[in-house]
Amino acid sequence: MKRIFLYVKLIIPMVFLTALFFGDTMAAEQKIIEKRGGKVKVVKYKDGSWQLLVNDKPYFIRGVVFNPVNIGQAPDDATQQDWMDEDDNQDGIIDIPYQSWLDKNKNNIRDDDEPLEGDFSLLKKMGVNTIRLYHLPSNNSLVGDIYKSDKNTENLYNHAINKKLLRDLYQKYGIRVIAGHFLGSWTVGAGVMWKEGVDYNNPQQRENIKNSVKAMVLDNKDEPYILMWLLGNENNIATWSNMNAPHYPEVYASLVGEIADMIHQLDPNHPVAVCDGDSLDYNTLKHYAKVAPGIDIVAYNAYRGMFGFGNLWQKSKEVFDRPIFISEFGQYAYSDKGEDEEIQYRYFKNAWVDIEDNAASKYWAEHQGQGNVIGGVIFHWTDQWYLNWTPFEQNTGSRAWVENQPVKHDEYWGILSMGNGSDTLMRQKRKTYELFTQIWNGSKK
Repeated sequence: MKRIFLYVKLIIPMVFLTALFFGDTMAAEQKIIEKRGGKVKVVKYKDGSWQLLVNDKPYFIRGVVFNPVNIGQAPDDATQQDWMDEDDNQDGIIDIPYQSWLDKNKNNIRDDDEPLEGDFSLLKKMGVNTIRLYHLPSNNSLVGDIYKSDKNTENLYNHAINKKLLRDLYQKYGIRVIAGHFLGSWTVGAGVMWKEGVDYNNPQQRENIKNSVKAMVLDNKDEPYILMWLLGNENNIATWSNMNAPHYPEVYASLVGEIADMIHQLDPNHPVAVCDGDSLDYNTLKHYAKVAPGIDIVAYNAYRGMFGFGNLWQKSKEVFDRPIFISEFGQYAYSDKGEDEEIQYRYFKNAWVDIEDNAASKYWAEHQGQGNVIGGVIFHWTDQWYLNWTPFEQNTGSRAWVENQPVKHDEYWGILSMGNGSDTLMRQKRKTYELFTQIWNGSKK
């Protein structure tokens, strides 16, 4: 068994590294027929494949959704704070990026050989090159009172972004940011109360969303940490996040198109992506093709099961030919047996193989897949204890996002756990973290 494990441990990163090597060699032989972006861009080749380039070098997204929440905090009661500014011990050092620590033996006690390390260091050691931030804060005058309509959004977003921190993330740790905007999901950025909800037919709400996006872009467009802009978060399906995009897909798509065009005028150097939920019928995608051609990249929050993403790559290409990345994918580390790292490990392993199999480099080297995939983003970095309403304890879960459809084990999505919760900065590795450390450190493209 040890020999088999060692073989798997070595061969997984080696396979993708080989594909990347031959892919880069063959890329020089491909003819580019379309470019979208500037310093960061996506390019389409004559054979129909797509690739993401940063400063003209291939870049494959090895990403993680990074939205750590301290134990005891919750957006529902407006106690969640922006992790980019939290310094609870007031020592002048931001806690989560620099002062979390790894509980190596999982005894829930910080031993002498377990120094403060920080999540940024753990990200780098895993081989992460990109984090996804759902929504960036701003104190730009364009925002006005948009984030003051709700106490939680005021806490999280109504202040200046910590550029110094994100610059350090890039310069010291080599990690870039997918800069997101909810585009009214959860009513964020629309300037309305939760009970009111977001109506994409409302001119004032559309203007508020545009202004908050414009502020985000102007605040960050010249920063070295920016990889791309990502609009929305599965708004096409997320009736639970209190906006009406699923009921008015063409109206929503027209807003996305207007914003994509606006961003291109403000910032020609970074591509614009839209984040859809995996809807199977690709209805919103059809509208993007008609009214939002300025979209450069399509991203999907996709959870299709243990064996990858099926026909997503092909169908998406047929409806709206753009490069694709998975903006959320994953599996909670819990089953009927209790906490279950193995079920999470198997899910992620198979999903990542499918992502790699549809990259341009694999398409060129082995003539398989669709060649239109530019990477993926793991959901989620750490467990989030607030999702079942009791943020001071970790529950197996019964909270329903959709009526009569409870989400099981919602507080166990992390590839890092926080142990028994005795220290909110404690991190315990799950097998999935180790898996991607092996894979992603075998390919540094």
